[in-house]
Amino acid sequence: MNAAIDNEKNVDVDDYFLLAARVWNSKTEDYPSIEDSATSQKYFNNFPDAEQSFQNSDSFPELKGKDIKLDLIHVRYGVNRFLLSRIVI
Repeated sequence: MNAAIDNEKNVDVDDYFLLAARVWNSKTEDYPSIEDSATSQKYFNNFPDAEQSFQNSDSFPELKGKDIKLDLIHVRYGVNRFLLSRIVI
């Protein structure tokens, strides 16, 4: 996964946390991949802020009322590590 973060301010491109929200696709009966353009993403420099946003169901107000999957990923030097995942309805 190559997350483009050039539009995010003050994020270390070699060590950051990615919160990805993916909406259930009823046609494929699955969630899209994280690289998909339909995936909403937020970037964080530290774990406490990323986890707080992960736990807050209002992190992605544009997706409110939809079946979404949230993934919290730590990206360090291009290596992705899944930390937390949950489905929010």
